[in-house]
Amino acid sequence: MDKKLWKGTRYQQMHKQMIVAANGIVDDIFVLKTGVLITKKSRVTAEAKQLFDQMNIDTTRPVYEQHAEFNSRLTYLSFKDQQESAAAYNQRLIQEYGHRSVYNDEHVTFLIAGCALETSLEFVAHNEATIARLTSSKTNAQNNPFFKLLGYPHQPEYLEKQKQVVAQYLEQKDKANELTNILAPGNKATSFTISMSIKDWHKTLIGRLSLHGVETDMRQVMEEVARQLKVNYPLFFNTIEEYYALGNNKKYEE
Repeated sequence: MDKKLWKGTRYQQMHKQMIVAANGIVDDIFVLKTGVLITKKSRVTAEAKQLFDQMNIDTTRPVYEQHAEFNSRLTYLSFKDQQESAAAYNQRLIQEYGHRSVYNDEHVTFLIAGCALETSLEFVAHNEATIARLTSSKTNAQNNPFFKLLGYPHQPEYLEKQKQVVAQYLEQKDKANELTNILAPGNKATSFTISMSIKDWHKTLIGRLSLHGVETDMRQVMEEVARQLKVNYPLFFNTIEEYYALGNNKKYEE
């Protein structure tokens, strides 16, 4: 193996910097943990904040709850005569009525950094999402890529097999070109941003946090997505354990 590869090319250095910044882990040419980071969220304008105060929307609540309260009260012009806490109101909207549609204008963008190319295809399949990705074939940035090790630390034989496959690929690789890049193993690491409304993230978590038919790498990434969404939107999202217990069919009821 070319020693220069182990030192890291300029592209690898930039990619590693991004993966690590997103709380991922890189060891030489292997990504041990995919980075997951929220890069963008919706916010209300100053003019909206002024209007909300006039319409007695509870502006002490998180922004997404403020706008959801406005959306729901707008339907029947059921605005309050004076401002009061909307905590219980939002709780009822989600838990009692399952009325998540009024929250659907809240969008969240995630950076998924150092994800296996094979896993990224699962994200690209979501037609609800907007995705900006690192190209994977005809680009100098992927001439010397990283490779995501798929599986868990307690599966050393499985991880070692992947390293052997990568080593064989690198030994046979005679030059950097589009064809060579296309023929790289499916665990070649890529990075992308993906944006969806919080309602669509909720449905995605229901479908992807399942032990049936969902790849291990996908579940690992989505568990971290779920953690961060629960922290940022505690009222809206379930816990990881609750999502695993729901079952895929539940997403069609949301």
